[in-house]
Amino acid sequence: MNALLTVSDVARQLSNKLGRVILPRHISQLYYDRQLRDDICPIVGGRRLIPADYVPQVEAALRRHGYLRRARKEAAR
Repeated sequence: MNALLTVSDVARQLSNKLGRVILPRHISQLYYDRQLRDDICPIVGGRRLIPADYVPQVEAALRRHGYLRRARKEAAR
């Protein structure tokens, strides 16, 4: 069974991975704007449950919508 994470869990995981603060509200906004799939990540008991294997799609959506702008050092590569 795939692990399920909350929006806060995903924000914390991506913050640690990327070395910058990812706000949970930015992830939530992507769901409200229908940029991420509700059918894969339903709200249960007031919490959105995100499968661990869906985190790369969340990261890609954050990048695509400007929440993860590349740092100058990364852009120069």
